[in-house]
Amino acid sequence: MQNADFAKQRLDVLLEMKQLFDSWDGTATNGIKVIEKNKEHIASLQRFDRIEGMSPISKPENELLIQVIQKQKSVMYTLRNSKEELLQQAKQVNQKSRIIESYINMKKTPVFVDRGM
Repeated sequence: MQNADFAKQRLDVLLEMKQLFDSWDGTATNGIKVIEKNKEHIASLQRFDRIEGMSPISKPENELLIQVIQKQKSVMYTLRNSKEELLQQAKQVNQKSRIIESYINMKKTPVFVDRGM
């Protein structure tokens, strides 16, 4: 394949990545799916980088790459926040169950009581 064909494929991969990030609906679940799908595209870009004599990234490709990176940062930020919220909720649930367990343990009366026999 010629260098121009590889450059066209590289541009197509970047466009697909941008389209995937543009389709992101802002949720953590969808963000995970978008990142998973883009892993294949990242692998493709890495293969293009290893091709000897491959032309350097053009200005339009560089602009696309910057947009993709910004979108990915946004998705990662949302995922981090979502993770922190889930951890907080888990801590609250654990704390509530410890309080309930403590209350139940205080209410239990001893089975054997020494009444000074």
